[in-house]
Amino acid sequence: MKLVKLLLASVALVAGTAQANTISTSVLVDNFPTDQTVAYINFNVTDAGSFDIFANSAFGSQVDPYIYLFASPLSVGTFIESDDDSGVGLGSFIDRNLNIGSYVLAVSTFNFSLFEAVNGYNGSVDNSSDGYVDVTIASRNGEAEFGNPSAVPVPAAAWLFGSALLGFAGFRRKSV
Repeated sequence: MKLVKLLLASVALVAGTAQANTISTSVLVDNFPTDQTVAYINFNVTDAGSFDIFANSAFGSQVDPYIYLFASPLSVGTFIESDDDSGVGLGSFIDRNLNIGSYVLAVSTFNFSLFEAVNGYNGSVDNSSDGYVDVTIASRNGEAEFGNPSAVPVPAAAWLFGSALLGFAGFRRKSV
């Protein structure tokens, strides 16, 4: 009985702590076909927090990424922030507090405008400036994931509360 209570208390402690996470992917920006001169990464913030978004030249690729961050859906009106490292090194960085919601990151391997980011075509990308870009979205205190969020997310607290009720119902005391 004490072991079960200890186990339930441990599960409650683990589920109750804020969790940080990191998601990463690689994208190809290529001038042929021309519809790949801007790559898009869709991600969802499921727990608000502070996020660091990095875009770096992938191993073996010598590109200089430029990134634009949008709230979803992608449009000029949903633009949040952009970054290019101004030629120092081969990477871009955005440090931003993000609320729960869906976001789009537009990535290209050469400086491009807001309108090019929205329209999906960077006319400056050529054979010398195409290649792979590694993108990392890291959080110190929030949660993010790739893909579309579920229509009705079920918080961990609801699952924990339900399992605790079932556990207590199963271990009620016998009367003598």
